[in-house]
Amino acid sequence: MAKLIQEYFTDSATKFPDKAAVYVWHEEKSRIPEYKSRTFSDLEGYSNQIARYLKSKGVQRNDRVALMFMKIMSVDAIATILAILKCDAIYVPVNHSLPAERVAKILKDANVKLLVCMNYSAKALITYEPLSDFNFIEMNKNFEHRQEIDLESKASLEYKNKSDATAYIMYTSGSTGDPKGVEISHANIINATDWAVKEFGITSEDKMSQHPPFNFDLSTFDLYCAFKSGATLYPVPDNLSLFPGELIRFIEENELTIWNSVPSVMVYIWNSGLVKKGIMPSVKKIFFNGEGFPTKFLAEWMKTYPEKEFINMYGPTETTVQCSFYRIPAVPTDLTKLVPIGKATGGMEIFAVDDELYVGGKGVGKGYWNNLEKTQASFISDPRPGKTGIVYKTGDLVRLRDDGNYEFIGRKDNQVKIHGNRIELGDVDSSMYALPYVKKVAVVDIDDPDSGGKKLVAFTDTDESASPSQIKEDLAKKLPRYMIPEEIVEMHLPETSTGKVDRNQLRAYYGNKK
Repeated sequence: MAKLIQEYFTDSATKFPDKAAVYVWHEEKSRIPEYKSRTFSDLEGYSNQIARYLKSKGVQRNDRVALMFMKIMSVDAIATILAILKCDAIYVPVNHSLPAERVAKILKDANVKLLVCMNYSAKALITYEPLSDFNFIEMNKNFEHRQEIDLESKASLEYKNKSDATAYIMYTSGSTGDPKGVEISHANIINATDWAVKEFGITSEDKMSQHPPFNFDLSTFDLYCAFKSGATLYPVPDNLSLFPGELIRFIEENELTIWNSVPSVMVYIWNSGLVKKGIMPSVKKIFFNGEGFPTKFLAEWMKTYPEKEFINMYGPTETTVQCSFYRIPAVPTDLTKLVPIGKATGGMEIFAVDDELYVGGKGVGKGYWNNLEKTQASFISDPRPGKTGIVYKTGDLVRLRDDGNYEFIGRKDNQVKIHGNRIELGDVDSSMYALPYVKKVAVVDIDDPDSGGKKLVAFTDTDESASPSQIKEDLAKKLPRYMIPEEIVEMHLPETSTGKVDRNQLRAYYGNKK
């Protein structure tokens, strides 16, 4: 039984040395896509080479090493993740599309030793003065670093870490404008992975999609379930979700058996009109998570594919991907409510205190990196009489049904989910206030009928004529794309009797305006 998550991969490389571990989609100049695979034994050896090279560059136990790759470089990304773990170090995944200012905040907060990436990322980042002297390892095939890696031994390494050691730090939106890093241990991931593989019968015969970017905690479900079971992983190329026909073709051509997606992508595909009986015949299980799935769209998917199993997975980053799940037994008939988030996953416990969901068990993370105040506020002693241990306060409001399943009702704070990405509205507010021409701002989540989810709208009061396009351009230097408001509305902001911005009035104004 694995005690460190890289051992999942090593075990599969022993059992299935010549089996494809990863298939990566490439678009050649002829515009004809092709798929390039790497076997378990190939990737095992390659990751050992990278690990030895990282050690030669001074990486030691518990050091933080960041990585930044596009999906088409998933082989290098996965090998790098394994290599960092094999150094007894901690991996910090960073989205390649983040602005340099945001990247710098993450690298500084985590005190990252070096960043492994492609040359184009390094060239873009070093132009930002705070990163001009940062240590980069560029993985392009003909570059010096990569040539040196290829000279390293492929032999196995010895590990000193125990299962309670931190495996990764995943950064999420923070209410003060600074991202906060969630610290997850090997034991946390092993609990989640062992349960999922057994519960859902994932085997070496499966072909799993890998949809989320590596900096999104949902990616760890795909990665480690595939590593443990010996299934083949198919990373979904960046932006393929924008083209429903191409995404469906990707699933069909590769005969995927397990598809894991955020609901907004599935709503988008449904609205394209391309979802028909008989397509994607190989898919057996569809997992959705990261945000609520509008029930009217879920019902249509289930009516179209009665032979497929649909599973709702719920869990904040702080509880290691998932802490509850719900196998949907039949097509929902009440389209006014989301399907339940269900019951606790293996090794976990969920309960409500004053309608707020608390999570305990083996998947509760170690806290927020380098942020004791926020850790102590959210990771607390179990409040129930006679209970011990640490539990996580999710901030999600829930209701317990008669059948023992929990329903998600809403949030206690200003945190929202947009296309599966967790966003603190205060984070966007803070970044907009940093713009010199903004006097007052309130960012609000608005129902989006096109996606069935939410979108961000910023209401601003500026002291000069700044166009919405200018505001978005300036925000792009501070925030990732998914955090930039879809619409900018210039107006005098209404206030409550206590002098706070009245966000309910803003929502009503927007609704009437439309």
